[in-house]
This record gives sequence, C-alpha cells and structure tokens, in this order.
Amino acid sequence: MNLYDVLIVGGGPAGLSAAIYSSRQGFRTGVITIDVGGQLTLTPTIENYPGISATPGFKLARTMMEQASSFGAEFIYDEVVGVEEADNGFRLKTRGGETHGCRALILAFGKRPRKLKALNEERFVGRGVSYCAVCDAPLYRNKRLLVVGWGEPALEAVGILKRYGNEVLVAHESRRSGDFAEKLRELRVEFIQGVRVKELRGGESVEEAVLEDLETGEEKVLKVDGVFVELGYVTEADWVRGFVEVNERGEIIVDELGRTSRDGVFAAGDVTNFPYKQAVIAAAQGAIAALSASNYLRRIMGRSEIRSDWRKLMG
Repeated sequence: MNLYDVLIVGGGPAGLSAAIYSSRQGFRTGVITIDVGGQLTLTPTIENYPGISATPGFKLARTMMEQASSFGAEFIYDEVVGVEEADNGFRLKTRGGETHGCRALILAFGKRPRKLKALNEERFVGRGVSYCAVCDAPLYRNKRLLVVGWGEPALEAVGILKRYGNEVLVAHESRRSGDFAEKLRELRVEFIQGVRVKELRGGESVEEAVLEDLETGEEKVLKVDGVFVELGYVTEADWVRGFVEVNERGEIIVDELGRTSRDGVFAAGDVTNFPYKQAVIAAAQGAIAALSASNYLRRIMGRSEIRSDWRKLMG
C-alpha cells in the first residue's frame, strides 16, 4: 500500500490547487483522478480567471498540474471507489484494485454535468457542445443555438446567449408548460417540448441536432451552430455517504476552513455545499483545504500551526 501524508481525490481546479499548496509545504501528496482538469477541459476558452489572459481550459489545467508536479505532487490515474479509516489515517480503494493510505484526506472530485446521452455528444464537446453558458457564450455571436434544459438554469442560459445576438431555441423532454414556457414566450424563444436530442451531426463542429418525439418517435432535424446543455449536474459521491456528512443534494458539507464532519478529512470545490460553482472559487477552496490539512498534520505531529506566513517549506 502506498502511503502519503495527504491524498487528494479529484484533478479539477480544486484538487490541483490543493496539490500545489500541500506539496509546497513539504508533505508527500498524491492526487487520485481519472482525468486532469475536470470541468475546465469542457471550456474551450476561459476568460474570467484572474491574472490569466483568455486561454483554453485544458491549458490552464495542464499548467496547474505542472506546477503541482514541480513541488513533488504525485498523480495516480484511477478512480476511488471506497474509503475507510485505518491506523493513523485513511485507506482508499480504487477501481484499478490499488490501495492507498494517507494521514489527511482532501475530497475534491467535483461534479460533472448531466449529459444528453446523444450520439456523437462526446465528439463535439468543445466544438459546439457546451455545458456552461456563462463560460462559453462569448464564443457565439449571431448564431443559431439550441438550449436543452428546464427551469432557471435554462432561462439563465437563454438570457446570456441572447445578449450576444444569438437566435435561441429551447428543447426539453417534458410536455409541461407553466411559468417556464410562458417566460420563453415573453423572450420570443421557440420551445420544443416532449423531445430528446437523439443525435448530433456535423463536420469540425455541430451543424445539426436530431430531435426525437418521445410519443410518436418522429424525428426533426434542426440546423444549429451550437448546443448548450442545462440539465444540471450530478455528484458521484455515493462512496463517501456515511463517511462524511452530505446534504440532500449529495454535496459534502464543509465549514469555512474546508473541514468536513470527520476529523482529518477536508473537501473543496463543486462537491461541497458552497453555492458558487466557478473555477477560481474551486481553486481558492482547494488552497484553503490544503492549508487546513497542513495544520491538521502539524497538530498531530506535535508542531505548532501556521496562521499567516505560508512560505515554501520543503523537507
């Protein structure tokens, strides 16, 4: 079993930031993740990360990974499926059959957007398929766009996209009307109900969306320049239920220092109950969780905690 001072589960901005701060303090730090970047990699261009000019999400993630690696963080490409307390810490089991131990644990595996489950969806991610209107709307101007979703998230996406002169259509599986449909009518947005997106077509980017009527099975082909998916996010946190306290949405409950209900376990980013889900906020929470974990380790090692001067400490 590999033993670490700190293990971080998740390789998005929260996990990468935590890895930078933890390893920089001289603690042996491991990051277990199935990818690097998380939701950052779904964004072709990030424009609102302070201090960084417009840059592809994957490039920002790669830079953060290289920065963490330069301080000694180790990356383990696997998926955690179980966790339990062990002597002087915690033991994690992965889908690959490995076991890793640590004295402090940071949960930063985030959320993932709910997918359309349409043919070719994965192929067009970042090339016409977006899961974040706030992030990607500036990339589309005077285009014909399809929003797939319901409720406030879909309405927010419509409003953002229309600011850039786009023609917007909305589609959803439900045949309900109510306030949502009325608000779309007020916005002069066509609402296509009772359908699912069956397939996406195009060359280098999305050109068509094939909609299937859920009652009749009839298909309708829409000419579109992009598809924005606003079906919410899913938190795959079943493996920590009963280990740390979660809320009704499956989010890990943390305090202002990133501490969970279990001593020695911290959490950061979209997997937590903090309401604002942005890359810069996730990165900040990752730093907070790592600093809290560092002080936790100092405390159990009989050293004094640090409150202000977090200079680089190696060895």
